[in-house]
Amino acid sequence: MDVTLASSVDEFFHEVVTDALAVIDLEASEPASWYLVGLLGEMTRVRLTDEPLGPKLAQPAADAGERVKTLKEVGDTSLYVAGFFAESLTRSLVDVDYYVSIGQSAYSQLARSLGAQKTITEVYAELAEKFPSFVEVLAEVRKRTDFATPDVAKLYDIWLRTRDEWIEKKLRALGVLVDVDKVIQ
Repeated sequence: MDVTLASSVDEFFHEVVTDALAVIDLEASEPASWYLVGLLGEMTRVRLTDEPLGPKLAQPAADAGERVKTLKEVGDTSLYVAGFFAESLTRSLVDVDYYVSIGQSAYSQLARSLGAQKTITEVYAELAEKFPSFVEVLAEVRKRTDFATPDVAKLYDIWLRTRDEWIEKKLRALGVLVDVDKVIQ
C-alpha cells in the first residue's frame, strides 16, 4: 500500500494490520485489531526509552490508576519492540522471549485489574492470550511499512529462508531476478 493513498495514519495502519492478520492467519477481534492500529499510530509519536521493563512490571504503584498506566505501557512497549525489533534483539542481552513473557504478564494483569470494564478487559485478555501471534502480526506490519532504502542482499537472504511472497514481490520491484524453483539446502 502506498502511504500517500491513505487519508490518515489510522486508515493506513488499519489496512496494513488487516493484511498482516490475514497473512499470519490470526483471528483477532475487531477491538483487538483496532487496538493494534492505535498502538502503531501512537508509536509514530512517542519515543521509546531504554528503561528496563521487568522492574517496571514488578514495582508497586502508588494508586490503581498509575498501576494501570504502567501495565499498559509495559505491555504496549513489549509488543512493539518484539514485533518491530526482533532481529536486533538477537544481538542483545534480552531476547524476544523476554519481551513476550513481560508483555503477556502485563496485559494479563491489566485484564484482571479492569474486570468491570468489559470490552477493554476482553481486549487485554486477548492480547495476553495471543501475544506471540500478535508479535508476528507486528513483524509482518514492519515488513510492509519499511520505507527506508532496502538492503537488497538482506531482503534476498530473508526470502531464501522464508520464501515470503511479499518479500519476493518487493525484490522483483527492485529488479532482482528471483528463482522460485531453487531448492533450499
